[in-house]
Amino acid sequence: MPLDYHSLLTAFVLSGCGLAISFFVSWLVSRTERFLIAWYLGVSFMVLGVLIYSWYAKTMSPVLGAAGYTILLTGLAFVFGAGREFRTGVFPGRGVGIIAITSSTAMTVPMLAGYNGASIVVLNIAAAVILLVTAWDYWRGRAEARLAIALLTALYVLTGLSFVPCAIVLLDAGEWRLSQIPSNWAEDLNIGICLTTLAGIGALSLALNQVRLARGHKRDAETDPLTGLLNRRALLSRIADDIEGPAALVIFDIDNFKIINDAHGHLTGDEVLRTFGEILRGSCPTRGLAARLGGEEFALMVPGASLVTAALLADVVRTRLAKRHFTGNGVSFNSTVSAGVSCSEDATTDFETLLRDADNALYAAKRNGRDRVAVNSGKIEFLAHIRPLQDGQRGPIDLVRLKAG
Repeated sequence: MPLDYHSLLTAFVLSGCGLAISFFVSWLVSRTERFLIAWYLGVSFMVLGVLIYSWYAKTMSPVLGAAGYTILLTGLAFVFGAGREFRTGVFPGRGVGIIAITSSTAMTVPMLAGYNGASIVVLNIAAAVILLVTAWDYWRGRAEARLAIALLTALYVLTGLSFVPCAIVLLDAGEWRLSQIPSNWAEDLNIGICLTTLAGIGALSLALNQVRLARGHKRDAETDPLTGLLNRRALLSRIADDIEGPAALVIFDIDNFKIINDAHGHLTGDEVLRTFGEILRGSCPTRGLAARLGGEEFALMVPGASLVTAALLADVVRTRLAKRHFTGNGVSFNSTVSAGVSCSEDATTDFETLLRDADNALYAAKRNGRDRVAVNSGKIEFLAHIRPLQDGQRGPIDLVRLKAG
């Protein structure tokens, strides 16, 4: 037995209440995802608007009609705001206000003037426009989860388009004053589609939030909190999963870092580490991996790079840090870094071997005066040093025999 229009409205209210509760509970669990509270408010307003609309259907009171439709349009405006906040992280309060006030005013004026048919036409057109704009907003952020967001966009488009026949039927009839609410195939189709898509939109929105949370937890587990670079575990994992063929490894160690902490304080030391992290991130090639191994030691993995290319890149990083000025305990100072470079030409990258060779080169750089880059081919017993000049330009490359130990 098919459900009548009022039964469908009741089903929409009950489904909306359940969805609103789900969004609110999800927001309580993860309050950083503020778009959930906007979604909760949007669904709650829509449910309240439909309830008032059902009372309007019984009384045909213009005041009840205007109130119900205003609340419904406000709910749709909040749904738009939730979508924008999901994509950008910023709730568009001004935009939500403009949408709600403009659409509600355009609907309320004819309703209170007695032209409820015209008011319902405006309502349907406004709802369609808001939902289609929301769909476009989600589509713009499809890179985050292409399949899920494509499905979500399609549901918003379908819902928005379902309001269009309602407006067309009323316009075709030319009835601007109605003695009862519209009852036709377009209205039945609209409420049926809205009831169906509401559940789908809610489920996909919650699923996208869970995916985002999972990615956030994974990112936190892989990221050094001070510098924002990969940590040692994440670097090893990425190398195992993503790096194939020849690669170069650069190990950096900030010179005399303990003295910086002792003389200028740990907060200043942290600032030096953050600054070097920014320099390393900015210097990292597209396919490269930048990481903080621990303490004042950092790594830069460069797939496909030769020993000379990696050494020159390391010297660029060294030079950029040397040009930075820091202040601690009222004293201005500069910081320098030493680097060791190793390279593998094998088809499979052996990180442990690269790390050992780069460490040997790093120790040689520190023994020979710090603030310089040393390279180790891993196949010969020589190191090549790029010696810094007084003006900060790259100096000549020297070959120095490795010292035992």
